[in-house]
Amino acid sequence: MSRWVPAILTAVALAATAAMAPTGAAAFSGPALRVVGNVAAPNAYSMGQLSALATTTVQVVERDHRHQVTHTERAVSVEGLVQAAHPVLPQAKNAMLRVTATAASRGAEPVTFALGELDANFGNHPAFLSVEEDGRALRSPRLVVPDDSTDARFADRVDRLLVAVANPAPTTPPAGAVDVQRDGRSRVLSSPLLAGLPARTVTVSFLAGGGPQQHVEMGPTVAGVLAAAHVQAHPDTWVAAVGSHGYVAVVTPTEATAGGRTLLLSLAEDGARLAQPRLVTGGDVKGGRYVSLVVDLVVGEGADDR
Repeated sequence: MSRWVPAILTAVALAATAAMAPTGAAAFSGPALRVVGNVAAPNAYSMGQLSALATTTVQVVERDHRHQVTHTERAVSVEGLVQAAHPVLPQAKNAMLRVTATAASRGAEPVTFALGELDANFGNHPAFLSVEEDGRALRSPRLVVPDDSTDARFADRVDRLLVAVANPAPTTPPAGAVDVQRDGRSRVLSSPLLAGLPARTVTVSFLAGGGPQQHVEMGPTVAGVLAAAHVQAHPDTWVAAVGSHGYVAVVTPTEATAGGRTLLLSLAEDGARLAQPRLVTGGDVKGGRYVSLVVDLVVGEGADDR
């Protein structure tokens, strides 16, 4: 899939979304989509308003067993709709990387995105709500993710975007260990346990500190770490990596399973053992979601706000 989509999104769709966003949900009767949650300006949109914002055309592949069909979608960006609602952010570096957006639909499982994945400056992996497919107007928004390797994150009849902001505080597990937290329960994975998990070695490149960086990272996948902590991931699962200094960035397991991205908890960088693991998000443009000195992985679902 061509990478011209984020450029168009930045130049056109986001500007149009911000300019045309309604002032509040009360302004409409029976909206097709609501954007609510931890936002300063909850919004509601009719299909006509979404159609006016749908300035991007993308192609997606839908797979059914042995068959696949390509569709052309006219769509509005999920990121643009979330940004137009103004997520309520803490005073923290790259606070936007704490934001999640859950697409909820009637009769289908919710799907959660890390806003950092969608942002062209970071994950550069956009998602859209389609209003027109193959020239046919849709009755309700359809979630599509053009660059995904599967259609697992596609959903019909989306009627809500639920916005949340993860604000976990760091804990102090033993040196080299990571505390995996979910629903108030905690499981500390020791340094030897992490080192004993199946590991991958990847070369990653990203922008940081005003210039390009390239590193060789080695360690278990985020999915492998969650499995070791007996945590089962779902389409609406998100994971907030917390550094010992309080820096937080969110990823979702579906970035790897559907998006084909590399999510690693690196234990060694460029051949040198790390004192504390590092979250690695292979494919990101900038290194904002590369969280150093990770002490916690806080897991939640949907709009569960922490």
